[in-house]
Amino acid sequence: MYAGALNHADLAAVVDHFGSLAWRNPKAAQLFVMDQEDWFFRVWMIRNGAPRQYAPSSPNEEDDEFWPSAGS
Repeated sequence: MYAGALNHADLAAVVDHFGSLAWRNPKAAQLFVMDQEDWFFRVWMIRNGAPRQYAPSSPNEEDDEFWPSAGS
């Protein structure tokens, strides 16, 4: 497991680098990224030799279910 915090990173370059590494078990590798202005992490996994985004594709921030304290 590796962890890091990057300020002002080129997230596309981070994802590309993640996908280019020679992982021993690529199906077990996961990348969590959150842009500076986002309220959620995006999950990337390697499938068929390339990084693919799995969750969320685009959460609806206007939906009350998006916010943990909504309706409390």
